[in-house]
Amino acid sequence: MKGNLIAVSLLTGWLAGCAPEASPSPSPSPDELTESTTALHADQDEAALGARGAVVLPPQARVFGRPITAWAKEWYRWHFRVPADRSPMLHLEQDCGEEQDGPVFFVPVYDLDTTFQRTCRVPKNRPVLVPLWVLINDYPCPDPSFEPAPGQTLEDFLRQGALDFNNGIQDLVVTLDGRRIDPSRHRHTSGLFTFDGDPSLVGQIPDPCLIGGEQPGVTDGWWLMLQLAPGEHVVNVKALAPFGAPIDYTYTLRVGH
Repeated sequence: MKGNLIAVSLLTGWLAGCAPEASPSPSPSPDELTESTTALHADQDEAALGARGAVVLPPQARVFGRPITAWAKEWYRWHFRVPADRSPMLHLEQDCGEEQDGPVFFVPVYDLDTTFQRTCRVPKNRPVLVPLWVLINDYPCPDPSFEPAPGQTLEDFLRQGALDFNNGIQDLVVTLDGRRIDPSRHRHTSGLFTFDGDPSLVGQIPDPCLIGGEQPGVTDGWWLMLQLAPGEHVVNVKALAPFGAPIDYTYTLRVGH
């Protein structure tokens, strides 16, 4: 697989290569979140998070009527929409909420390193989507060999490449507020979707397949959808990337009162 690997902080384009918040929204109602926002896992560490005001929604949850995989697609559409000079993916000091105008708050990655610390101001009463290790496999790429096999759909081709690459991640360890989270339950793989990349990102984001316009892709990776009480919450991710680089990044999420 060639092209873009926009993993949650990725330095190099090894693969082929994807939104929003503004006005405060009310907390999701029981009808909007199909799973209870109480202790969701049998694991004691995760169960204990509820008492600390942090709830990890189960992977099958529907948030505002949509599965987490659908929100992952929207995260990528936002990721590629923001121009380079204001992109949180390229500037750690940039406001995480840049050009966010939807009901779910998207935590941005930092595309230029695999170790970083980032602080985000998060509006209260809003679900929070956190990328742990994610990538998009997009199309087309300059490499003429980057094409589906005869009889293979573009979706299957991109999905298989993303899965094969991500299967190489090792020792993925995730904590939320100091408590261990089992990331194996939170892997999401999308179907084929389109995004519209801002032209200023071409050559800035490590995606050699980015054309600065509309193109298709498939995303795969590990995501957490959280409900967070006001206050400070910390997500830490450690692993060894498929290409051998150490991963160690921390998101400090300061939820408004």
